[in-house]
Amino acid sequence: MADSEKATPLEYWLALASVEGLGGVRIRRLIARFGSAQAVFGAELPEIARLPSFNPVLASRILTVSGNFSTFRERLDALKSQEVRVLCPEDTAYPVQLKHLPDAPGILCSVGTLTEIDDPCVAIVGSKNPSIEGIQLALSLATQLVRAGFTVVSGLAAGIDAYAHSGALAGLGKTIGVVGTDLSAIYPARNNSLAMEIYEHGCLFSEHPFPTTPSPGNLIQRNRIISGLSVATIVVEASKTGGAMHTARYAQRQDRAVLTCRWDTRHPQSEGPRELIKAGAFPFAPTEVDKVVDVLTHPERLDTYTSSDTSEQMGLFEE
Repeated sequence: MADSEKATPLEYWLALASVEGLGGVRIRRLIARFGSAQAVFGAELPEIARLPSFNPVLASRILTVSGNFSTFRERLDALKSQEVRVLCPEDTAYPVQLKHLPDAPGILCSVGTLTEIDDPCVAIVGSKNPSIEGIQLALSLATQLVRAGFTVVSGLAAGIDAYAHSGALAGLGKTIGVVGTDLSAIYPARNNSLAMEIYEHGCLFSEHPFPTTPSPGNLIQRNRIISGLSVATIVVEASKTGGAMHTARYAQRQDRAVLTCRWDTRHPQSEGPRELIKAGAFPFAPTEVDKVVDVLTHPERLDTYTSSDTSEQMGLFEE
């Protein structure tokens, strides 16, 4: 414990984030029980093991890392030398949109010129294999939204994500890319130049302070950050099993608005949007970009666009 006695709050949070099997929900449970990240490392193994969803093995892993604080300091120094900002929920710069989510990242790394998220954010996501119509819609939505004062958030994936970022940049606006790896390598690699543009006109976020390769689990988990940063998530087009559907479901669980395009049934990527509309997502036609911008800018006008069946969705816009 001597090594941890001089640790900073960030180092304690980094220590927790380094523990295998300890995600955001369990970290919050520890903080709720013991009061702070630091206090966790002063607890006894049985106290931790008795918590819901914990066990002696996981408790042992947590207490074992208390001897590795010199390693965590070295990692933070290395990230600082790479101009990577590292935040924990105790930092005032940690995005307030994420701070109160039950599964908020214990550690959030970022690079770029956007250091404070002052404008409301809107997520735009969709298929990795978009149609021409979907590409055009993503570009138009992103361009018009940034011109209306929003910051566009997406996952820097191939397809709709990349076009959402590109549309925001074309509109001379700000955009945020959330990646499922650490920030030392962009996935997919073909988006490296796009990532550099985002770096210059926005920022990139990752919850991985240690080297992390892409995996299905990590890519799905990053979607909760995309939706969590945003007041609304727009699904342009998607299959029923596409990654964009995970983002939409996270948004619904976070009480954030979900909007989706109402495509013709013959459209190749219309299955996901149709399912979301059945679940209460706000529908719009491919030609109704102005309507989307108006609804997001003036939520009180939703009644002029929708029936009573979808007016209840508006409650999700309220902060």
